[in-house]
Amino acid sequence: MPPFHSRSSIRLRVALGSMRRAVRLVARHARVAMRTLGEAIFGVASPAGRDRVKRIAGVLGMTEGVVPTLPTVGPDELTSDGTPISLFGLEPRDGNVSLLEVTVLSRLVREHAPMAIFEIGTFDGRTTLNLAANAPDDAVVYTLDLPANKPTAYALAPADYHFVNKPASGARLAGTPYAARVTQLYGDSATFDFSPYRAEFVFVDGSHAYEYVMSDSMRALELVGSGPGVIVWHDYAGWDGVTRALHELAATDPRFASLRWIRGTSLVLLVVGRGTRV
Repeated sequence: MPPFHSRSSIRLRVALGSMRRAVRLVARHARVAMRTLGEAIFGVASPAGRDRVKRIAGVLGMTEGVVPTLPTVGPDELTSDGTPISLFGLEPRDGNVSLLEVTVLSRLVREHAPMAIFEIGTFDGRTTLNLAANAPDDAVVYTLDLPANKPTAYALAPADYHFVNKPASGARLAGTPYAARVTQLYGDSATFDFSPYRAEFVFVDGSHAYEYVMSDSMRALELVGSGPGVIVWHDYAGWDGVTRALHELAATDPRFASLRWIRGTSLVLLVVGRGTRV
């Protein structure tokens, strides 16, 4: 015979369970608040810390001066949560896209199956690796990176130097089964000759300076041509130069009028030509 529990004892256990959950929730939020406060106070001391603060501000919809105003679209409105994807390097490092962002990018690549992908800004190769892993087996991925100490056509954003001055481009891609799909290119995206290349998917994640975002955006459009194709930008609503450039393009150039900010991320999407799902 099962043990008898009075209604009062059941109510007491339910109340205690609710209290424990509430305490855990408050404690978790307190830890997050303290960590965020610490980043805000001490993050200014290093480029990596300043980048983390920018990312936190972007998630909260805050920028240095430009309020993000692009129309939004949800990740599950763009892609299906049932799409099978492969993810590598789940723990992001400073300068990487977030886990949600790499999930969205991987879904987009898996669903649209581009045969040529072009990435502006390799950094450590984590995004490159995931783009290659979710592309068709016979697809090619081009990734362009700025070598350290190379003179640039435009001034970089101050925090960009942290990502440029690294031992090697694409370190997290090296030695993986997908490295053979990737062609590493080097140069300044403002002066690089893009004319030999075409792509159906372009990821813009180079310098965060306004002039570079404007230039890279035009190069991305040239790579896609009349489409169909997809262009995605990183670091909107977190970097003033990126946000300002995309606002200007959306307002002044009809080719960028349908830019959409993907909710919960710092990604902005543009679809080009027919046959591409919005």
